[in-house]
Amino acid sequence: MQTRKQKLALVISMLTAFALGMATLSGCALFSEEKIAATASAVLETAYVAGGASMVEQKIDQMVADGKITAEQAALLKAAAQKSYEELQRTLRDKGLADVEVSVTK
Repeated sequence: MQTRKQKLALVISMLTAFALGMATLSGCALFSEEKIAATASAVLETAYVAGGASMVEQKIDQMVADGKITAEQAALLKAAAQKSYEELQRTLRDKGLADVEVSVTK
């Protein structure tokens, strides 16, 4: 499970990601496609680093514990989620023409 500090960091990161997303949407006429892709990439990276990946894995593990899926299916789902994230980030970075470095302290 997550500690209170980790939950707070996750909430702050999600609110930041939401704010960045809203800023992007409200000013999309001012942004080029490259800037939008770079911003979307940064938002996804922030959510991922802040615990989004572990939350997905925890949900999949809970599905195994509840008997909804098998352990083999869980392993496949985790691999598919990771691959989907990596492919989306690669596409956004290719469009954005910029690498974005994000770090979240825990």
